[in-house]
Amino acid sequence: MVVKVYGPACASTKRVLLVLIEKGIEFETVHVDIGKGKHRQSEFLKLQSFGVVLVIQDGNCTLYESRAIMRYYAEKYKSQGVDFLGRTIEERGMVEQWLEVEAHNFHPYAYNLAIHILFTPFMGITPDPKLTEEIEAKLDKGLNIYEERLSKSKFSW
Repeated sequence: MVVKVYGPACASTKRVLLVLIEKGIEFETVHVDIGKGKHRQSEFLKLQSFGVVLVIQDGNCTLYESRAIMRYYAEKYKSQGVDFLGRTIEERGMVEQWLEVEAHNFHPYAYNLAIHILFTPFMGITPDPKLTEEIEAKLDKGLNIYEERLSKSKFSW
């Protein structure tokens, strides 16, 4: 059965698609045009009552929240492709830790910066340089921590 991935072309959708590709899971994408409010229409609300994208349908299983979906596929297809969860409890703890770091120390700032710089002009609002600088400083702090951590890790493509 082919997994259906409902969402726009955004970071959370790409996050899930990466796991599906790495695990070799067959999927199809169903574009949800949030600009036209498709995520708030009754057909979509049957899948996700809050009207929030991203949603997957995997047979009888419907899930939302990209990080939960990533964990679901990492566990369901643990023996297939890349082991995203870790082999030991310590490795799994590290994976969970860094997923939380991304959720709280990277994503909010990257998202807010994109909204502030890219989308406010469409609403006729000039981005506030002071706010831009504040968001960039918080994002930069997190990226520096990532850089330090990743410089101590072995990884390959």
